[in-house]
Amino acid sequence: MASIAPLRSHWAAACRSKYVPVSAIPNRIAVSRFHAASLSRSKDDAPKAETSSRAETPSAAATNLTPSSSESSIPESETPRLPRNVQAVYLKPLRRDVEYGVPSCDLQLRSYSVRNLEFFSDFALRAAYYLKLPAFGPVPLPRITERWTVPKSNFVNKKSQENFERKTLRRLIQIKDGHPETVELWLAFLKKHAYYGIGMKANVWEYNELGVGKTMDVSLENIKGVMEPKWAHFGRNKNLETSEKVLELMNTENPSNIRRLSSAIQTPPRQVIFSGIQPTGIPHLGNYLGALKQWVDLQDSVPAETKLIYSVVDLHAITVPQDPHRLRQYKREALATLLAIGIRPERSILFYQSSVQAHAELMWILSCTASTGYLSRMTQWKVWSIMNSSTASTNGKQSKLSLSEDANAMDTSNKAKLKLGLFSYPVLQAADILVHRATHVPVGEDQSQHLEFARGCADSFNHTYKPHLIPPETILSPAKRVMSLQDPHLKMSKSHLNPLSRILVTDSPKVIRKKIMAARTDSINSVSFDPVGRPGVANLLHLLSILDKQSRSPEELGTVHAGLGLGEFKTLLIENITEALDGVGARYNEVMSRDDGKYLDHVEKEGAAKARESAEETMTLVREAVGF
Repeated sequence: MASIAPLRSHWAAACRSKYVPVSAIPNRIAVSRFHAASLSRSKDDAPKAETSSRAETPSAAATNLTPSSSESSIPESETPRLPRNVQAVYLKPLRRDVEYGVPSCDLQLRSYSVRNLEFFSDFALRAAYYLKLPAFGPVPLPRITERWTVPKSNFVNKKSQENFERKTLRRLIQIKDGHPETVELWLAFLKKHAYYGIGMKANVWEYNELGVGKTMDVSLENIKGVMEPKWAHFGRNKNLETSEKVLELMNTENPSNIRRLSSAIQTPPRQVIFSGIQPTGIPHLGNYLGALKQWVDLQDSVPAETKLIYSVVDLHAITVPQDPHRLRQYKREALATLLAIGIRPERSILFYQSSVQAHAELMWILSCTASTGYLSRMTQWKVWSIMNSSTASTNGKQSKLSLSEDANAMDTSNKAKLKLGLFSYPVLQAADILVHRATHVPVGEDQSQHLEFARGCADSFNHTYKPHLIPPETILSPAKRVMSLQDPHLKMSKSHLNPLSRILVTDSPKVIRKKIMAARTDSINSVSFDPVGRPGVANLLHLLSILDKQSRSPEELGTVHAGLGLGEFKTLLIENITEALDGVGARYNEVMSRDDGKYLDHVEKEGAAKARESAEETMTLVREAVGF
């Protein structure tokens, strides 16, 4: 308060002239009226008086002073004058007026201390004023509260725990109509004079004049001639003649180094698509529309150099008890169905999962880096299946382990029921994908969590060892899940005891008609899309929407066919399903009986050989990275 010392000296002189002791002078000078002649500066030299917004009432010692005759002549309306440095203590930061209101910068300040945060916010606003930047704020933002508990000992007791809480306070300062260079100067100044305990984060906007895109296009054409000769050294699809010349040179001098040099020169990964199906019998219409139809379409829609690998995943099937003879039959039925719907062995690789040992080998390696916490949050070991009792008239929901939906694998009561194979199911699924270096995986919406886990396994392995595994990308099927014909609230499944609840891809047109005509609807003989009030009719409209060649939604189809009765509408649906599955049943029977069943064995044997070759390329790198 050195700036207040001259003012106090004048107060002391006035008090001595009125026989008031100096000790009676207040420590904090209050705003009161006194004669201008008593100041060291004359009235003419002093600036125009201003009144502080935080003026205080005079103290008791000041009010007891008896004014002199010269002081009593001052009008009551005259306001006191204080030096500028005294006024600055009480005045708020000055602000510049905004003209356009165009945002330039948002500065967020964070701190654990309110005092430090308010002080630095005031400092930032003053700096913006002197740089002629219109500033707004500080705006209080919601505080961030973090709480955690730390155990202090091995005992499971509340007294053995210690709780912590941390509150982060935030303020927002906005700059508008600021020049980018001035804003950068302001931020650099704040960073240089940063106050302790203050964190800063700034979002800066930059604006260009109209027509900047055309200018960039002209510049691009000018630099094309310069960059084209150098493109041979960059990019995935460019001509790498340099690598070929190096290989040729090494071949002439030392042929044994060709293989080593070839592996050192990394080429872009070939696009590989992998997917699998469990051998649980002949697939139904939901399996076909959700996944298998997409497999067939990929054969013609992707480039010819793309590798397509489809597997009958019999290792996954034994996560629940299986009859050996029935499992062998299911495997043959699944493979024959893939051939019947249009999968071509000369274009795609078809094989049984158990025929390629690398799947199980890579699964064990990945399980050494996988997290059990992540696995416990997976939904596969808690999947709900339909269980029908022969004595009950209603369908009950029960998980494979008779557990609740919120069950935890780490609970003691669940450990005895949970099998390791079912719990580690996602690790094997990740190994199926990564062992073939698959770049894309077509999956349904319910399998997206497993594919995310596969990407996590690849990242964990690459971080722990070497970056040999490729995180796959998802190809989501456009078709949504198909619901049961007898219970529209349940997914179509082969485990349902009522065969009328599903349509198999090998069903004849007569059987398809029988099942559709027996599909559950209601007593209203009209068509409308109402999933809540009329779930049965809405389910049939949804099924027709998937098969519709014009890709119309169920709502649109409900409006288009509103004039039809339920019988006519079901006939229309039967025609669409029969057309989609035309000839599948006949081809299935032909494949199963060709060469007394030896044709299936031949196709699987050739596909397994190609799959083993594909997997061995990955396992060679993995074994070397791990140390085997």
